[in-house]
Amino acid sequence: TPVHRSNQSDFKLSTKTKELSKDVRDKIVDQHKAGMGYKTIAKQLGEKVTVVGAIIRKWKKHKTTVHLLWSGALCKISPRGVSMIMRT
Repeated sequence: TPVHRSNQSDFKLSTKTKELSKDVRDKIVDQHKAGMGYKTIAKQLGEKVTVVGAIIRKWKKHKTTVHLLWSGALCKISPRGVSMIMRT
């Protein structure tokens, strides 16, 4: 019986993605201000919808597109989870 040997190319390895440049983040925010949706922006710039959403959420919270450093431990609960806890 033949033995199946898989190459590394068969496996999808997760790697850390590189940070988007400031001008790309600014373009995302500008298009959002112009009334475009997340999917449309993502298609035009070739980014994922989740990336576009994360950049816009960060811009809404901090009013900046500059890469901010994290201090302390990361929050383990989503913003939606926080609002659900606050409601109860």
